[in-house]
Amino acid sequence: MIKPPELGAALALGWSLLITLGLTSVGLMTAMLFGTRNLGLVVGACLELVLLLQASRFLGRLYSGPDRGQALATIGAAPLELLIGASLGVILQAPAGYLSALVERRFPTPPERLTAQLQQLTPETPLLGALMFVSVAMLVPFAEEIFFRGALFTALGRTSPWFVTIWTTSVAFTLAHLEPRNWAPLFLVAVVLGALRHQSGSIWAGVALHAGFNAATLGFVFVTRPVALKPEEASWQAAMLGAALTVLGVWLFGRVSGRRLQVDGR
Repeated sequence: MIKPPELGAALALGWSLLITLGLTSVGLMTAMLFGTRNLGLVVGACLELVLLLQASRFLGRLYSGPDRGQALATIGAAPLELLIGASLGVILQAPAGYLSALVERRFPTPPERLTAQLQQLTPETPLLGALMFVSVAMLVPFAEEIFFRGALFTALGRTSPWFVTIWTTSVAFTLAHLEPRNWAPLFLVAVVLGALRHQSGSIWAGVALHAGFNAATLGFVFVTRPVALKPEEASWQAAMLGAALTVLGVWLFGRVSGRRLQVDGR
């Protein structure tokens, strides 16, 4: 049996850069075709799913072998793990929002870009709102987790220590989002996602966290229907509380997933 090649951190970042170029092309194409219409967000999410799913399968076969479940880390997760993951997605809004507000104060987003972002996130019809929610809170989290915490994490983890794997995939995930203003909060979320993946051996709790985070962001726009997007007031008290609850949640998740792995004999 031929042993799969090894994937180092530098090459993992290289693969991620290649995928980022593909995602950028998808974003530019949908922007040209749909502008800031809601449908562009939906179509873009579907294309992202197709691209990342195919890339994940390719990297899984190349570096981790034919067992797709192991290569993509799609083994099952306990319901409590999913609940903790989704809860962490909501809790992380506080520290991530604080970092975002600090960056926004130093490097404010041009008003016209904020207006365009708000227009794309505000549903034109109830049907488009439902499709946007499915796209942003379900398709995108699954697509990004199966690549970054699935195929890439598994392949890199075969030969690298866990902290190198978490750090590298977190950097890759962060840089795949081309807006530098979002890098600090995205990296924070990515590290937590990597911790859940490391503890559980599965992407599903990360998918739940990612979905909860995106759903909370989109839900705010859906419910409040703001006429303008303004930088949030930075509350360090809320950020510290959110950070403390995140650490507690990751610890609790480790206990729950550890028990499941013991029962499963892993």
